[in-house]
Amino acid sequence: MPVFTHADGHVDVMAASEQAGAQVRARSIENVEAKLDRALLACEALWTLFRDRLGLTDDELIHRINELDLSDGRLDGKVSRSAVSCPSCGRAIARRFAKCMYCGQAIMQDPFT
Repeated sequence: MPVFTHADGHVDVMAASEQAGAQVRARSIENVEAKLDRALLACEALWTLFRDRLGLTDDELIHRINELDLSDGRLDGKVSRSAVSCPSCGRAIARRFAKCMYCGQAIMQDPFT
């Protein structure tokens, strides 16, 4: 990594810090892209197994994708999951919690959140 120095010989810490931050972000993006590529490969492998062994069609897959996409009321390429109600106290709980933060009741987890 180059050292940024002023004419008087002082190191430009801000410039060096910004460059280091940019390098970290670039590596992070590359890591996320690699994981996404691997996940897409796994999805395609699973789909081809289902299609070949169960006789499902690509049209059926597309139809199911659209059904799931519309489950939140929007055809936008993603599913937004709203909060759930605690079965014990009835309060709204974010799906990321395994237990109700109000009464401690275990919350049924969605395998895709």
